[in-house]
Amino acid sequence: MKYTFILTIVLLVFSGCSKKYTLFSQNQDLVKTVKINPVKQEIYRYKIKPYDRISVLFYEHPDISTRKIGDFQEDRVGILVNANGIASFPLIGDIEVTGMYIEDLEKEVEEMASEFIINPSVNLNIINHRLFVLGEVNQPGTVQITNTTMNLFEAISSSGGLRDTSDKNEVLIIRGDLANPTLMKVDITDFKSLMVNSVTLHPSDILYVNPNKAKNFNTNISELLPFIQLIQSATGSSVNIQTLNRGK
Repeated sequence: MKYTFILTIVLLVFSGCSKKYTLFSQNQDLVKTVKINPVKQEIYRYKIKPYDRISVLFYEHPDISTRKIGDFQEDRVGILVNANGIASFPLIGDIEVTGMYIEDLEKEVEEMASEFIINPSVNLNIINHRLFVLGEVNQPGTVQITNTTMNLFEAISSSGGLRDTSDKNEVLIIRGDLANPTLMKVDITDFKSLMVNSVTLHPSDILYVNPNKAKNFNTNISELLPFIQLIQSATGSSVNIQTLNRGK
């Protein structure tokens, strides 16, 4: 019986240590502050990479376009940039596009198309921009980006929001080549942290929301269940399994 009592007390102490998190809980004094000078962020410009898909619109020439005016969301095919960084455009042919900015490519396509079309006007977009949201969100997975970048909270919202088991003090942004990634930690309860850190997400970023201590504790407890059951059988006592899961 004493085993049950001791175990229950220990579990109650641990489960009671879980903290109720609130966004910006560390900086409520800044909510009414107007004169805040956030860190100036550089404007992000995306460079075209292999396996990007480029949506092409030749105004007044829908026959050589991959979409029509106003139908951007419906273009799911576009023109694929192959593994060698080459895209094949109608009329023009192959162009090596890797490392180019989309606006520079537009100018080049217009210039080359002028040999076949009078005063061509072209609009290009990357249509398969995406990032990945993993961890303690309600709908982890791939999130499509329609405007080159995405706000941190847009990505979380697009993934169904945070779970109760999320650690809001340490949200990770993993960027770049996975062989040599850049890792950023953001505390979304801390307004100052959001001002200092770059919370604009780029294509192919990985956003990972850590589990909080309560979830980690409960996970560890589930691994101890066989040993707890062994104590039960050896002592004839009973352990309250609901107590073990408290804090989920």
